[in-house]
Amino acid sequence: TSSQGLRSVRFIRDNAGKAKPFFLYLATSMPHVPLGASVDFKGKHATPYADTLADLDRAVGAVMGALRAKNVAHNTLVIFTSDNGPWLSYGDHAGSSGPHREGKGTAWEGGTRVPCLMRWPGQLPAGAVSDQYIMTIDLLPTLARRISADLPKLKIDGLDVWPILSGQSSARNPHEGYGN
Repeated sequence: TSSQGLRSVRFIRDNAGKAKPFFLYLATSMPHVPLGASVDFKGKHATPYADTLADLDRAVGAVMGALRAKNVAHNTLVIFTSDNGPWLSYGDHAGSSGPHREGKGTAWEGGTRVPCLMRWPGQLPAGAVSDQYIMTIDLLPTLARRISADLPKLKIDGLDVWPILSGQSSARNPHEGYGN
């Protein structure tokens, strides 16, 4: 995680603040078993999972710091999310699905509901919370419309969920009732 964070910071330093927009996709495999906290964090917290989360937190902080240092944090969209819930068969070092049933590899909420935090000053309302579902496949059509980019010629399943993201109080998930 730490080396990915450092490479991301270097990429931001080399590309941000220029006339052309930049895109950074930081896909860390942490926290994922086998856990792999760097030496700076290994053995420093209650569990190996906590060590890994602290390492991931430092990497995200470094990325945010680099955006601020390049003076682009005010107009940069940052999305932090995951692909699935915790791998519960690994015990207490693989995370928790909180009040939700099951975890990774299941269709129960504990396996599919994941955190998604977004920050885009002036575009997304700060501190807003929504209980509406969106899917990662919705990000492409939603963001493409925001930047006036064309969608792929072949139909995709994702839908524009901007009303949910932008905090419109009456917004509902466009997937509800889909296919019924």
